[in-house]
Amino acid sequence: MYTPQDLSPQTAENLQQRVRDLASLMTRMAESLHQGEPVELQHLADEIGAVQTTVQGISRQLEEHPLLADSERYVTRVSDIIESCKVINTRQEAIDQLKRLQLIKSFEQSDQEALGQLQDRVGTILHTLTNGSVEERREAMDNVLKQESPFRALYEMINRPEELSDDRWMDAQRIIIDSFGRNVALAVLRGRAR
Repeated sequence: MYTPQDLSPQTAENLQQRVRDLASLMTRMAESLHQGEPVELQHLADEIGAVQTTVQGISRQLEEHPLLADSERYVTRVSDIIESCKVINTRQEAIDQLKRLQLIKSFEQSDQEALGQLQDRVGTILHTLTNGSVEERREAMDNVLKQESPFRALYEMINRPEELSDDRWMDAQRIIIDSFGRNVALAVLRGRAR
């Protein structure tokens, strides 16, 4: 019986290890048979059945996962399942960062228009990550997670400015100004927007 799992890279690694263990067991049993030694084939059949059940269960979970585009949902090969779990994890990371950016508020009236425009852009990217084609989702992930991303720079400045090197602080400031404008950058840098 299959128990639904969290579709994470760890789940994918565990599945990959189970497949390797099964292959190793099959090799050992084949060697034992070749040498005329007795083997317990029921154990092998049980292991094969357990791996098949896990692969089928994860495949069914992937078919229904909202972070996968329609063309990504129907996978049955272990390597494709592993890749899908990694994609889900990366997309979720991008979504989590964007949702944090949606929470940015400032009580200064002069910041409201610029922050409203920022919220609109964040909303557009979130929509693409959850509703776009495979290529659109991939591009949206890059736009959020790559080093030069204005969304990443803003996220870093809001969430962990003390961890930024001086160079990254300056780069992030420049990126934010270039992409979101001086008002957003000043609101964040002066601590008015959090």
